[in-house]
Amino acid sequence: MDINSRSFGARNSRMGVALAVAVVAVAVLSGAQAAATRTTEVPLTALGIDVNFYTGPITHDVWQQVQRAGEEFAIAQAWGGRSRNEYAESQLAGARSVGMRTAAYVLLNYDNQVCPTFDRPVRSAGGLCAGNPIPQPQQGGRWQVRQGIAALGSELAQAAFVAIDVEWFLSSSPPSGPIALQQRRDTILDAIDEVIAWRKQPVIYTRNGRRHWLDITGCTATSADVDCERLHSVVRHPKQPVPLWDVDRGYAELDGFQPHGPWTSRVGRQYSVDQNLFGLPRGRTVDLNVFDVAIFSPSPRHR
Repeated sequence: MDINSRSFGARNSRMGVALAVAVVAVAVLSGAQAAATRTTEVPLTALGIDVNFYTGPITHDVWQQVQRAGEEFAIAQAWGGRSRNEYAESQLAGARSVGMRTAAYVLLNYDNQVCPTFDRPVRSAGGLCAGNPIPQPQQGGRWQVRQGIAALGSELAQAAFVAIDVEWFLSSSPPSGPIALQQRRDTILDAIDEVIAWRKQPVIYTRNGRRHWLDITGCTATSADVDCERLHSVVRHPKQPVPLWDVDRGYAELDGFQPHGPWTSRVGRQYSVDQNLFGLPRGRTVDLNVFDVAIFSPSPRHR
């Protein structure tokens, strides 16, 4: 696929032509005829990358190569489940230096365990935060979001949204008992609420597969459980919904979405992972994404 052909500029040009045709059509048709022939609007999309602490520091030259390749936004991991991403602020600043839009995400843990040096990570040669996990100073998703906010520093103001990463990163499977499920749902709800408290648009990053939304929350689209209904009512809020950043490998497009969980559509799609591109040093990677650009223009309530 030609990445450059999907840039904002090229798409705006095509949208301009489409808009002109639509105006002419409406002018010659009666109101009833126009309504009958109106079709669902196709979202304007753009390509971008997401990065984490494994990506490491990114030079200006690499950011220029990213931008020239047609990537138009960067999403940085701010909290990695056990520790902050010490590169988050500089990664987003580097992306903005070449004109890219930015956002962030927070990977939740559900056992309230963190690295001993979570705020200033000391890492092993493999990149893991060294030392056996210790209890979080405060339990729950709110504290974890605040750690991500701290990692973003001055770049928080420019981040269009903060996504909550709902995936299971431990080797053992998620416990399926009712108490464990309720605790995980509460952690997600608290994380969403904390993002809103910082006047940022919350997004959920997850997928329709094992060790993601269904296994972690136990909630299907039709779950009658009170806790599931409460969680879904927040995600489906009529005035402030929490959109989905989906994980679905394939083409760089939002089409073909198969509804899952509380979502009937997706605002973003991670379509390729662990790519060593754009002149990054060997062994350092990024993930590739496509998003509806509207998410990068948050409502006044979140500014």
